[in-house]
Amino acid sequence: MTARRILLPFAAMALVAAAFVLPFGSSSNSNANAVAAPAEPVTAFTIMDNGQGLCDLYTIDLATGALTDLPAPSSEAACAADLAVSSNGTVYGIAGTQFFVVGSVSPAYDSLGGAELITFSADGTPSGQSLTVGGAPISGISGGSIAVDAAGTVYVIAINETTCDPRLAEPGSFTTGDTYAFSCLFTVNLSNGELTQVGEGFSPSTAVYGLTSCAATMWSLIPGLSLNSVDQSPASIGIAWASIDPTTGIPTEAGISTQLLGFDCVATGNKVYAMSTSGFGPTANAITPSAPAIPELGTVDPTTGVFTETVTMSNPTGYIFWSAFAVLPIPVEPEPAPVAPNFTH
Repeated sequence: MTARRILLPFAAMALVAAAFVLPFGSSSNSNANAVAAPAEPVTAFTIMDNGQGLCDLYTIDLATGALTDLPAPSSEAACAADLAVSSNGTVYGIAGTQFFVVGSVSPAYDSLGGAELITFSADGTPSGQSLTVGGAPISGISGGSIAVDAAGTVYVIAINETTCDPRLAEPGSFTTGDTYAFSCLFTVNLSNGELTQVGEGFSPSTAVYGLTSCAATMWSLIPGLSLNSVDQSPASIGIAWASIDPTTGIPTEAGISTQLLGFDCVATGNKVYAMSTSGFGPTANAITPSAPAIPELGTVDPTTGVFTETVTMSNPTGYIFWSAFAVLPIPVEPEPAPVAPNFTH
């Protein structure tokens, strides 16, 4: 919130108090042009599936954990795997068929993943747009990762076999034409869904979970970034965080989290807000009404992986997409302009 300054009742001001009124918050002292700290967000968003493949965009009260279903009808088109919010409040999502590793039994492998950018209206109505490279649909997404920076640029992490760092697969692959499933960082042209690749590919054959653009860096969860980075002791098992250079796409491993997290930060700040499913296992991929762990809200330090709970979220009535989480920025209002005295007789 914008800091308010209380004007001292100087004697000179008292003499003219009946003649004019100074606007609350105005000041002539040296702090008049001070920059206010980024406002703390009070609202977040997530996606909930009703159990029949139809989804809704929900708001989350970050102070109480209360979930509120936006009024748009449930639809398959709203099933976004990850969310991001621009500074003007527009909610974006990414969806599409997951891209599987070489040898996967899923027929989705080596097929077009139908990856889409989803733009939600104020009432939660989704509008899908195909993500393309050179006008052609991309291969798919990996986990689901989308972010918006302070300038309004939308980034996604996706896979495209023909352009995203294609390399020959390891010996023993089913076909010699197979390639590793490399993830790449792209910027999105919002007018047509065309992607522009940033840097080279990373994290072969490993899902990438979530993406956020903070003031200092971008963050993502990339479990397979460095195969030898995690100690083999059970206490060290977890998911690796990586900071991603938005100009080169190069990831650098940071902390290790032992929880699956949906996460986001206000693009002008560096505090990372998070929604935790509290563990691994079959119930950790989605938060369900019957799941033993109630979802938690809080913050996470990606440099260490430590999650700090602030509030417990209300019980969901459906299946929450655990990685689909984004916070709504609150614009910092500038100090009001001085108002000229209005003398009366």
